[in-house]
Amino acid sequence: MLDASEPGAAAAPRDRAAMSRFWWLWLPVAVLLALFAWPQAFPASYRAWVGGERGALELLHVLIPLASLVLAGRMLVLAQVRRQPLLWAWLALAALGSLYIAGEEASWGQHYFGWATPEGWQGLNDQNETNLHNTSSWLDQKPRALLELGVIVGGIAIPLAALRWPAIRRARLAIILPPFLCLPSAVIAEAVRMSERALSALAPGTTLFERASEVQELYFYLFILLYLIVLRRRLRNEVQS
Repeated sequence: MLDASEPGAAAAPRDRAAMSRFWWLWLPVAVLLALFAWPQAFPASYRAWVGGERGALELLHVLIPLASLVLAGRMLVLAQVRRQPLLWAWLALAALGSLYIAGEEASWGQHYFGWATPEGWQGLNDQNETNLHNTSSWLDQKPRALLELGVIVGGIAIPLAALRWPAIRRARLAIILPPFLCLPSAVIAEAVRMSERALSALAPGTTLFERASEVQELYFYLFILLYLIVLRRRLRNEVQS
């Protein structure tokens, strides 16, 4: 059970002070500007080094969820987490989700080790890869839509609402609510896709970002990682209080 009387539940106002703005604000903004300007100015080098199937963007899609998996896994073994079944289940979901994301983004290693897709699997997978998300919308679009909804509600609506009603940060489940410092990544993720949808309606074929969905996913995964870093610090503060 999550107890709002514990120090961690009231620690959210200190979240922003726990991490330099460089990591949660300036770096995400700088990366966004680079992802916008680089393909416009140097499209060939962008596709070679960043936007390709083995480029930096795809690599980050694997490394960031792996970091989230490690963080969530380390929290799962903490005594204070094991004493709270709901918190343990929440972190187990975060760990499994991060494992699924990292594995699927790398086609469970195929992108890096280059093994051939088994013949039986080729008929199921529309991209001829050894992953699950290309076999069914239930393993791709629907989990992605659920993640996007979580980012909108947890990363945008809740932090903004908490600025207006600070009591939200003292509620029973306050310790697991996303911190304000997740807001920039969440806003960027949604802004990227909204800009693409608006441009598609106004001027078909025009884009601000190359492979905008991949850019959005980068910020989804960054959101999760920042959230877990802050949650780990909240738990640490709880023990020290």
